[in-house]
Amino acid sequence: MESIGKLNAAIYRNLQSIINAKLIDISIQSGQHDFFYVISKNEGISQKELSEFLLVGKSTTAKAVKHMMQNGYIRKEKDEKDRRIDRLYLTEAGREIAPSLQNTFHELVSITTKNLSETEVEQVLMLLNKILKNVTDEKMDLVSNTD
Repeated sequence: MESIGKLNAAIYRNLQSIINAKLIDISIQSGQHDFFYVISKNEGISQKELSEFLLVGKSTTAKAVKHMMQNGYIRKEKDEKDRRIDRLYLTEAGREIAPSLQNTFHELVSITTKNLSETEVEQVLMLLNKILKNVTDEKMDLVSNTD
């Protein structure tokens, strides 16, 4: 029997390879494209909100944001109401690459759902959401037990 972990890892690696090949001219590291994509669709999002949206730790988000800032794709602005919060926005360079990256993400959706019926897509989403909940619940238990 095949394992969910093995298939998930293989799907992830292959999708990363496709993204990297299609976006070879963009200086965003593998695995950080999703951060850029979310910022491009939600300008003004905070780093905390970005972490929560992508279900990743704050340090992972901080590294991705730092790298994209160093490459000139995004910038931070202090929130006018709460100066402790940094809001994330695209720079001009970021705006130039955003359509290419967004189109690539749309292509990936088409690739992953090709030959699946609408019902099958709904079933896959339902099952993946159940798996994600199991994993995030376990992660939260582990984190709360280390405090």
